[in-house]
Amino acid sequence: MNEPREALEDELSDLAGLLQTDESLDAMLGHVADIAVRAIPACDAAGVTLFEHDRVTTAAASGPLVQRVDDHQYTTDEGPCLESLRTGEIRRSPSLVDDTRWPKFRGPTLEEGVVSCLSLPLMIGNHGTGGVLNLYSQNRPFEEADEVIGRRFMPPASVAVANARAYAKAQAIIEQLQEALQSRDVIGQAKGIIQARERCSPDEAFDRLRDLSQHRNIKLRDLAKAVVDTPDILDG
Repeated sequence: MNEPREALEDELSDLAGLLQTDESLDAMLGHVADIAVRAIPACDAAGVTLFEHDRVTTAAASGPLVQRVDDHQYTTDEGPCLESLRTGEIRRSPSLVDDTRWPKFRGPTLEEGVVSCLSLPLMIGNHGTGGVLNLYSQNRPFEEADEVIGRRFMPPASVAVANARAYAKAQAIIEQLQEALQSRDVIGQAKGIIQARERCSPDEAFDRLRDLSQHRNIKLRDLAKAVVDTPDILDG
């Protein structure tokens, strides 16, 4: 009787351990989906749906089945995932055969071999329900015991996803800053070349670079790099 409980504690420990890592958003969400499959007995496949920029996407999946079933929800605009996202509440369907709540979603999902679903809302940051952990079973129903485990799974999974999103945004900002610095450096080099060739001031050199950029319909940074690599381009 202790083995299942010990196994669950191990999976929850693995999930908590994700909070200490600085992995990419895709990698982190993939771990969350994989741990859910191991932790929740009836679960055969799992995925994470995120709601961003007014659209839903499957950001991670334990296998191709997840994406196909999720797509049935997105295209029909109904299903446990979307309802969980909209209400912030757990949605469990022990038997899709007998469930009449989502008729357009049910048919194609049953054809995929899925017999039961469990959707767990993820509260991400201060923005409310920003995602859903979707669990699918092809062999047996999700029972109340699975939902109990799912409830324990939701808080650390929500924090893990929130941390991964924050890390991804921070990385994007860093990359933008690095690109801006690189652009500034290459533009500075190009200005220096123009000053030396045309014996003009820094402001005049920049005006010359900007005018060439507009005339040739080339981004300023790209033109500056071309000038640095091939100064003779200024003669064209």
